[in-house]
Amino acid sequence: MSDKTGARPKTLVIHIGDHKTGTTTIQNALAVGSIQLHDAKLLYPAKMNHNYLTGFITSYRKGTPLPKHLEDRDGLTEVAAQIAASDADYAVLSAEAFENIPAPEFHDLVETFFRGCADRIHIVAYVRPHAQRILSSYAEQIKIGWYRGSMQEFFDHNLQNGRFHYAPRFAQWRELFGDEFTLRPMIRKELKNGSVLDDFAEVAFDGRPCTVEEFEPENQAMTVRELALMYFLQGQFQEQDPWLRHTLGWELSRQLDRSRGDSEAKVRKLVMARDLAEAATAAYRCDAEVMDATFFEGRPLMQTALRDMEKQSAPCAPSLDPSQFFSPEHLRNLTVMAKIIEGMLERQGKWPSYFHSHRIKDIERHKNARLGLDENGDPLEPEAEMPAGSETAATPAPQSAVTTSDTPAQTPPPARVLADAAAGAAPQKDQP
Repeated sequence: MSDKTGARPKTLVIHIGDHKTGTTTIQNALAVGSIQLHDAKLLYPAKMNHNYLTGFITSYRKGTPLPKHLEDRDGLTEVAAQIAASDADYAVLSAEAFENIPAPEFHDLVETFFRGCADRIHIVAYVRPHAQRILSSYAEQIKIGWYRGSMQEFFDHNLQNGRFHYAPRFAQWRELFGDEFTLRPMIRKELKNGSVLDDFAEVAFDGRPCTVEEFEPENQAMTVRELALMYFLQGQFQEQDPWLRHTLGWELSRQLDRSRGDSEAKVRKLVMARDLAEAATAAYRCDAEVMDATFFEGRPLMQTALRDMEKQSAPCAPSLDPSQFFSPEHLRNLTVMAKIIEGMLERQGKWPSYFHSHRIKDIERHKNARLGLDENGDPLEPEAEMPAGSETAATPAPQSAVTTSDTPAQTPPPARVLADAAAGAAPQKDQP
């Protein structure tokens, strides 16, 4: 029995990803409190997610000093103590970065730090079918500026390192954690109510009655034109730190998503070329068969997904060549703005933490809104009745810009400047 305050057994749920399986949506919902258990208490000890714990894990595994930016954060010992001291029936840790930690090493971490803080430890993972994961991860790497090659090259690289051969990796998790390891397919028709939030709540909290408020999805698929834009812009920042490119890519994506019109939502997304989809089927068919037999009761979920990707493929892969979408004038203007902003990024403040803080601020605003509070945590005043037809009644008050001590309040965020410029750049021609 763990050293805990609650009288009922306590379950620690560790959500380990994978990447590209709705993890951001789950984490935001947990941070905001969108999942409410009716007959049990829930603890989520994070403002957004627990990916930062990988820094502590690396330090523990390799015996290296902790990175300076983590020195003031709660580490493994502190988080475990918080869970142990809580009277919650369920505590959740969520980090898709845990996907990259070998199961035996993660098992050692659990036994060393967390076994004593709960009566039961439940590992929950979601897996996206092979070809769909390759497509989504490629787009993500383009967005954050970490990959500059073609989709074919991305496929070849990951085939060689075995990253998307799932069966051996998940077999280790099952072997080490037994029935306390749950793997779910990230296939919409297989999810409860077609929702990853409903499905996660059902699995993580043992089917307990709960209310799940849908949280708007984040990190959604970008259009081909937007990816071409990101490819171009990230090309201007390749000399910058990878973490800066990562957070800048996320901020650009957020700004583009907010400025996207209804007509743009129908613009086609990235697809695989037919020969690449066929190559994916050939490369991952055996792994899909093992996954279906081992984890999905023999139902051909992973195998069907490979065939589905072939059906959805195009004769040729869509081009991400910016000149196919933007005129030379627009590209020249974007280049000039990017160069100016690059100079700003080199000379002002802690930009990665600044961009990252926008996501945390969004979560805090959402959380306060659920509680009837404004951005500062003060109670919202009742709305005054406005005359019929009044424009003021229909127009929301403008939100104040988010500022931190890292950047001057009067300086527009660089990502917003680029996104605004990109939104105004009419395409030269679209792909058929």
